Amino acid sequence: MSKIITLVGILAIVWFAFRLLGKVQRQREEALRRHGGRRANPKGTTNGRKAEPAVDAQDMAKCPVCGVYTTSDGGRCGTPGCPG
Repeated sequence: MSKIITLVGILAIVWFAFRLLGKVQRQREEALRRHGGRRANPKGTTNGRKAEPAVDAQDMAKCPVCGVYTTSDGGRCGTPGCPG
């Protein structure tokens, strides 16, 4: 008798899980219809376009005297007493 009760319990859990998954799928489809077929992008960018970089990248060069990295356009390292 306990095996039958356990089997019925497992079947009930599976049935409720499928109902929940169906409900989630219907909500997703409804959201897509409301937004004109566009999906939400988790990274915050719009579909079809790349996001603009927040900061332009710069090449870095190591100061030959003290070893501090500075921009490669000839900027000074800023270390006191360093001629570089």
